[in-house]
Amino acid sequence: MSELRPHHRAVDRIAEILEAVVTERSGLTLTQLALRLHAPVSSVQKLVNGLVAVGYLEEDDKRFRLGAAPYLLAMRSGQRLVSTVGHADLVDLHNRTGLSAVLAVRTGDTSVYADWAGTDDPFNYLTVQQLRTPLPETAVGRVLLAFMPDRERHELVAAAFPDDRPGALALLTELSSVREAGYTMGDSGPMLRGIASVAAPVWEQGLVVGAVALAGPHDQAVGRLPEFVELLLDALRKFSRRRVN
Repeated sequence: MSELRPHHRAVDRIAEILEAVVTERSGLTLTQLALRLHAPVSSVQKLVNGLVAVGYLEEDDKRFRLGAAPYLLAMRSGQRLVSTVGHADLVDLHNRTGLSAVLAVRTGDTSVYADWAGTDDPFNYLTVQQLRTPLPETAVGRVLLAFMPDRERHELVAAAFPDDRPGALALLTELSSVREAGYTMGDSGPMLRGIASVAAPVWEQGLVVGAVALAGPHDQAVGRLPEFVELLLDALRKFSRRRVN
């Protein structure tokens, strides 16, 4: 296993480079990338040069931006992470409720906001930057976690609470309730303190591919959430019946 570790570190750094530049329209210099990655400029430069050579990055005036290759891969696949929920759907949910409407997808043991409507701080920070958030720390993340296969869910919960068995059991109990009810409602979680939300899964072809939440400041939203539960669930049921291309 020891021979694989340098390779794994390089793969992690490549992912970090791509995630860093995608949030900066003006691009990042090598020095800025090295600071973001807490890595020597020389090692980052080797990875950046390789990414430029294959089109994953492009260089302009010593600044690096996302290149064309990722877009071409997405176009060739002909797939979207979530095919049945569009931006117009989130806008409609926002207009009908006055709350932020967000769509999240799972990336490993984290969630990321893929689309949104009517967001305000602190949502804007997470959505615009498309930051990855540990699954237990937001309502949409816990929904995604709740509907994962049992073994994978247990492993992620154990990893999140390595020295806190009561905490792990409490989360597993909450996730069981989410699966039974089909949604979660209340405080979003530690990543979005002061935010209340109702969140439910997006189903496509028998699988949960994302989660949608209606959310707002706790003092403004928490009392209104019960009236929006059925609205959200009904909308998601309609979305799930759409044809997946």
